[in-house]
Amino acid sequence: MFAFMKGKLIALALCAMSVVSASAQKNNFSLRDRLFFGGGFGLAVGDYTDIEVSPIVGYYLTPRWAAGIGFTYEYYNNKYHWYTNQYERYETNIWGGRLFTNYVIVNNVNDWIPLGLDFRIFAHVEYEALSYEKKFFDYNATGRKLQNSFLVGGGFRFPMGKRSSMNLTILWNLNSATHDYYGSGPIIRLGFNF
Repeated sequence: MFAFMKGKLIALALCAMSVVSASAQKNNFSLRDRLFFGGGFGLAVGDYTDIEVSPIVGYYLTPRWAAGIGFTYEYYNNKYHWYTNQYERYETNIWGGRLFTNYVIVNNVNDWIPLGLDFRIFAHVEYEALSYEKKFFDYNATGRKLQNSFLVGGGFRFPMGKRSSMNLTILWNLNSATHDYYGSGPIIRLGFNF
C-alpha cells in the first residue's frame, strides 16, 4: 500500500513540475527566480552529541506552490545510552533523503489580522527515507534499517528579504511504528530558504 502511495506521489510531482515548467517558460519566468536553496541544521552538545545538516533544493511551481528534494545527515553520540541494564557509549550515523511539496494557504497574515504580522501559513507534504542502525532501538540487532515516512503538516514562513525566509514546520508521521525514529509526537523543524 505504501509503495503504491509513494509511486503516485512521485508521478504526481513530476507531472506537475513539467506542466508548470512549460507554463513558466511561456510566461518568461526565469529559472533563477523559481529555484531556491536552504535547509536546516541542528546541534546538541553535552552528555550526548547530535549534529544534523539537512540541505534542500526546490522549485516554485507557482508563486505559492513549491516542490523539491533534500538530504539529511545526522551524527549521534550518547555517552550514557541505556543497554541491557547498564549504560554504554553509543555512536551512529543516520542519513537519508526526502521529496517534499508545500503550498502557501495564507499569503500574508496581516491581510487577515491587521496587527503588523508579516508571515505566511503553508501546508506541507513529504516522503522521507532514513537509514539508521537497528541497534539504535534494539541492542541485539545488527545491520541497518531503512525507515520510510510519509509526513504531513504545515508551518509558518517568515520573510527575511526579497528571496529569503525562515520556516517553522510542524509535521506528523502518518505511518509511524513502535520502533520509529521520530516516535509518536510532532516533528518540529526550523529551516531557511534563500
